[in-house]
Amino acid sequence: MKLLSSSTFQQSLPGAPPDLQFYNMDNSLDGVSYLYRVLTTSHAAESCNQAIRLFLQAGLKRFDADIALVTRPVSAQVYEVVSCFGNDEKFFVGQHLSLDGTYCEQVITKNETYMCSKLPDQRVHSNSMAYNNTQVGAYLGTVVNSTHAKRAVLCFLKAQSLDAGTLASGGYSSEDAAFLELLAEGVAFMTDQQLAQAQRKLTDQAMFALGSVKTLDEYLEQARLPEVFGVPARVVEVLERRIGRAPLSIGHIAEELNLSKRTLQRRLQQQDVSFADLRDQVRFHYSIDYLIKQHLSIDSISASLDFSDRTSFTNAFKRWTGLSPSTFRKLFRDYV
Repeated sequence: MKLLSSSTFQQSLPGAPPDLQFYNMDNSLDGVSYLYRVLTTSHAAESCNQAIRLFLQAGLKRFDADIALVTRPVSAQVYEVVSCFGNDEKFFVGQHLSLDGTYCEQVITKNETYMCSKLPDQRVHSNSMAYNNTQVGAYLGTVVNSTHAKRAVLCFLKAQSLDAGTLASGGYSSEDAAFLELLAEGVAFMTDQQLAQAQRKLTDQAMFALGSVKTLDEYLEQARLPEVFGVPARVVEVLERRIGRAPLSIGHIAEELNLSKRTLQRRLQQQDVSFADLRDQVRFHYSIDYLIKQHLSIDSISASLDFSDRTSFTNAFKRWTGLSPSTFRKLFRDYV
């Protein structure tokens, strides 16, 4: 059984995140576990499709295969190519393949992992024809069980069969099967992420169409700093100066203005202005900047705006916009 060295794996993943490049991959299973962890927790890949291709690429190198395919049945005998990678240009996403009588059909039908290091001669012709006239000498395949999508097959095709001289064991091993199934878990996870993203976009479009969500420009206009004069203007100046640096309570603001808390409240009331409204508007203004432009965490924003905790900030933001901070960021993160 071959094991990937870290340098070999790096060569197989052009454009991979830096932390993948320098990971010491002495054991292949540990290597793909790490790849899975990076892609699913830190979102290192630029897109779900790219992440799936990274998994296919890792499998090609691990199994010394020629072609990697993810196919999903659309009828009893026809399968659609969902993703593909390798040195054969005969396959493309969206392509329909007739896989009747192939191992892919058996993988789906029996919900099992199949590995054949040397296809019997009588099956070579039928498999070659099924895979768009591609020679298939060795095959590995397993089921991709996504939560929100129909079952698919992840398979790796090798033109030449393996023999006793190719691998020490004369064929694929249990570790190969474990590696293959872990890759399939990664593909399933990314497939679900892709569907979730698509669903969120549809939901967002519906919300905009119904008018329940405003445009970013409308929210920015709503969150403008208040145009006030006299004591209210001085309060706004102090609030801005203290954001992220010091408490924003009325007592602290009054102290910086050399006024008592009661005096400050009375002078604001004389202009029909409340301290709470002024502070809310300043907080609202800066929260959008922090969420969209500076990409700060919700906890950091809560602390900078002097909320007692994350929940208090979230409730305030929902009161201002009707949306949670995380939803607001997802809606408008690509607008700035």
